[in-house]
This record gives sequence, structure tokens and C-alpha cells, in this order.
Amino acid sequence: MNLKYILKNFPLRVAITDFCNLECFFCSNEGMSPDQKNQQFIDLNSLKFLISTLVKNGLENLSLTGGEPALYPKLKELLLFLSTIPIKNKFFHTNGIELNEDLISKGLKKFTKIAISIHTVDQNVWQKITGGSAFQFKKLQSNLKFLGKMKFGPKVEIKHVVIRNFNDSPEILRKLLDFCAKNNFKFKFLNFEPIQNNQKDLVVPFHELRKKLENLDCKFLNLQGPFRSQSDYLPVLWYQYKNTKGVVIEIGCGNPKVCKACFNSNEIFVTSTLTIKPCHMASQIIDLTDIIKNKDEKRLCEVIVKSREILTMMPGKNKHYWQE
Repeated sequence: MNLKYILKNFPLRVAITDFCNLECFFCSNEGMSPDQKNQQFIDLNSLKFLISTLVKNGLENLSLTGGEPALYPKLKELLLFLSTIPIKNKFFHTNGIELNEDLISKGLKKFTKIAISIHTVDQNVWQKITGGSAFQFKKLQSNLKFLGKMKFGPKVEIKHVVIRNFNDSPEILRKLLDFCAKNNFKFKFLNFEPIQNNQKDLVVPFHELRKKLENLDCKFLNLQGPFRSQSDYLPVLWYQYKNTKGVVIEIGCGNPKVCKACFNSNEIFVTSTLTIKPCHMASQIIDLTDIIKNKDEKRLCEVIVKSREILTMMPGKNKHYWQE
């Protein structure tokens, strides 16, 4: 797999910070240990070099994530820089609380997707899952309302990780679907991936999740096809509910078949400490600090290719939970 193919087909996903304003009990922290949370903001100049170099070599898709990327103190400067870079698709992953009207209407206006992890529209359930406050929930609701008012439509993707006995009841699922239909937002349901061994009972099997949604009049759409050249890892199943469409996704990390397919789908993930972490469920990292410090463009491109080669060795095979 050569560099040009990688940069054309796989997004660069960058955690611009590991700080977060919530304490979701199931947060995987992108496969990092809990003591690596709330420690770091990525160096902006290093990030600019990273993005510029990869765009020059063919990068087409960029995802900004965290932690909570809206907490990044130099976000405005970063977004201004990105407005000058020819990237085909730009994605912003957030919990929605620290968005504001200026950020939405200006900074994120030309982004391809704003993915918002809320997991429910019920305040009590949301607080139970996230550890957030009533004030934070009110801010989130205000920002979601503004996104609807601005008619961002399906550019907004509402993410709901389904967790047994928390947010898997028909009533909770129906409320989120109706909310998406009202605003023409895209919905995205994912199966729960256990972080620790004691969370396995919280998993709603994928077939059960699909049945729950179909019982709520979600109609399966025959739009399936390969996702980033594969159909085993992250199989994307499209559904329609009333006037809006969305997806149901099974992650499946650890499954040998899934692990084998991962190098044909997984994003290029760079942490806020400037390391590439090829596989979330494995410990391997590639440190980019000196490469970027020395502005070694050739070496940077080489390690991007190397990170895909690590995935071909299936480092997450047979793992049953993320912090194993």
C-alpha cells in the first residue's frame, strides 16, 4: 500500500487535545489509558507542518477530535489555517457543549461533517452517562437548536452509542430519532465497545440493536457497499426514519476477521502528543516529535506507510475489551 493510496483513501484523524469537559464512563480515550486524559494540547505549529506535508502528498480527508476539540485554545487560529488548505473533506467531532454561534456559523460553516456525540436527548439519561451538569445540557440543547436553525441538515451527525439499561429503551431511541427527523440531522447508532472486562454486560448485540430500530419504523435501505475498500470492519448499514437517513455501525474490534480488514479502513490517528497510534486496542505508537521538529517530510511520509504495515500484523486480534 503506497503513500498516495493511503492519503487519498484514509482520513488523518488528529486529537488536538485530550482535555474533555465530560466524564463519560465508557470513554475509550482513543485506546489511551485513563491517566493520559486532561494533559495535553497539540502544538499548533507542529500540527500545521503535519497537515501541510500530508496535503502536499495527497491527503484528502481530515478529522479533528479530542478529548473535546472545542476546548483547544488555538482553535480559531487552526480553523483559519485550514480554510487556506485544499482538503476535500473536513470533519469535526465534538460533544457539542462548547460550540457557540460564532464557531458554528463561521469556523465550521465549510466543514463537511459536524459529528456530535450525545447518546440521548433525555437530560437525566445524558447526565447519568456523561457525568455532565444540567447547565452543560442546557448549553448543548441551545447549540443543537442553533444548528437546526442554520439548516446544517445532514452535515450534522448525531452519535448514539447504545448501552444496555442506559439508553437502549424504545422510548429513548425514539426520542433521538424524532429529534434527528425534526432537524434533518443524520443519525448514527453504534454498538458499545467494552473498555474494561466488567462492562461486557452493557453490550447490546448488533442484531438486537438493528431489531430495536426496525421495530421503531426505521427502514433498512439497500445502499450497502464497501467502506474504504472493505465490508468486514465497520460495516455501514443505512436506514431511513421519516424524512432523514442515518447509519447503524458495528465496530467489532478484536474479532479476527475484523482485525484482518482493519488496514483497509482505519484512520491515520495522531494523538495530541504527536504520536501515531495505528491500533486503538494495541500499545504500539510511532513518535513524530523529532521528525516534525526536524521538518523531515520524507521520514514523515515513511512512517505513515509504516503505520499501515503495523495494522497488517493484526495487533488487536482476539482482544475482548480496549484496556486489556
